[in-house]
Amino acid sequence: MRIGIHPDRDRAFSDKWRDFLTERGVEVVLLDLLGPQAIEEAKSCDGIMWRWFHIQDDKQSARVILQAIESSLKKPVFPSVATSWHFDDKIAQYYLLSALGAPQPAAWVWWEKERALEWTKSASYPVIFKLTAGAGSSNVVKVETRQGAMSLIDQMFDRGIFPMMMNEYRPAFLPKTRRQAKQRALRFVDAARHIVAGEFPALPDAWWKPEKGYAFFQEFLPGNEYDTRVTVVGERAFAFRRMNRPGDFRASGSGNIDWNPEAVDPACLELAFEVSQKADFQTMAYDFLYRNGKPVICEISYTFVDTAVHSCPGHWDRQLQWHEGHMWPQEAQVEDFIEEVGNRRRGATPQETVRGATGTGTQS
Repeated sequence: MRIGIHPDRDRAFSDKWRDFLTERGVEVVLLDLLGPQAIEEAKSCDGIMWRWFHIQDDKQSARVILQAIESSLKKPVFPSVATSWHFDDKIAQYYLLSALGAPQPAAWVWWEKERALEWTKSASYPVIFKLTAGAGSSNVVKVETRQGAMSLIDQMFDRGIFPMMMNEYRPAFLPKTRRQAKQRALRFVDAARHIVAGEFPALPDAWWKPEKGYAFFQEFLPGNEYDTRVTVVGERAFAFRRMNRPGDFRASGSGNIDWNPEAVDPACLELAFEVSQKADFQTMAYDFLYRNGKPVICEISYTFVDTAVHSCPGHWDRQLQWHEGHMWPQEAQVEDFIEEVGNRRRGATPQETVRGATGTGTQS
């Protein structure tokens, strides 16, 4: 068996995948899927793994390259299209979860400005505004008034909003460092060039695509002092609670984590397993809050911080039986992917391959 890996940006996943595959006697080839020979390199492998990130460069390249390999070369890829087409796209996740019948907060997606503005008259405040892109609560705002909602709608259907430019990520009025001062000066230079010569101003390095042309709101769910993160990898569920930031309604990105398995609601585990099976996800992290005492899924993501999952003292199987011992999620992903590739080589369909993964799991 020959597995090709395209190294991820921080190599947090690709290096561990390589090590765990090698331990199991699998030949590993490092690929350059951003190069001109991407498809030819992929043809030489039985399966392809590429942990792509949520910055725009990765979203416009990895998604289409892996889809071409999976759909046209008929080779298993990680993440699969089913696992990743909605990654870092909260609106896509809303439509997907709605189609699956999964419980989620009430949400409103507006593609037309006039309808969005009309909705503000009847909306119950506060509501949550989100850009479709972003992680760690970076592009999430609680909107207290109709005027606040109208202002955001105006921005989204006019100039748009760049990711990582809201909340605590918004640049300070006065630069705090020399680097920030230099960046601010260059913006003035770019603006002058645009006025004089019509040159388009330089865009941010990572978040260069502004979000615009839509407005996305979710209901605010009060009384949630934490969220529950459940990460399903095949037949395993790792889970922990994330406490809200001090004086804030947001838990994602707080870094205040409770890994006590006794505090995890089994209903969250059951729901995560159910959705993963329905949607044929290879792996998925779910963020749960409570609505009227019952868990709802706020967001999902195929990739995540691996150390937080490894810090879990164990995991649950699909029957909610507890298995003691720390495990790297990359090891679980490798075990399942080896089985998926093996099944495909024996002639199983992609759906049969994903659903048939046993995910017995080797603890480390």
